[in-house]
Amino acid sequence: MWILLGFALQIVVIVAGVRNEQRAGLWSWSKFVFALGFGGLECAILIVPVSVMNPAASYFIPVYVACCVLAALNFVWFIIAARRWKLPDGRTSLQAYRDEKQAEKVQQESQAERR
Repeated sequence: MWILLGFALQIVVIVAGVRNEQRAGLWSWSKFVFALGFGGLECAILIVPVSVMNPAASYFIPVYVACCVLAALNFVWFIIAARRWKLPDGRTSLQAYRDEKQAEKVQQESQAERR
């Protein structure tokens, strides 16, 4: 039951993220496929040891801890790599985010001046 709830929650988060990216004009199918592949790799890193190894073995805990550390380091690398992705206009996603926030700020200031 918890797995189904977690799966449903993940779908909600993905759909919300896709819509936000589309609204901001930052959507890319290649990024989406890469992120899904990355998620599959993370799941494989965590699930394969459990399904292949004997959990009663003396070396299971150290191997599984090593897999968890590897998955965590891989996740950190993914965050760093995703921040460097280039958009079609040559900006990085961080630059696009800053530009978007700056445009919102300018728009709010101009609305405040009109009042």
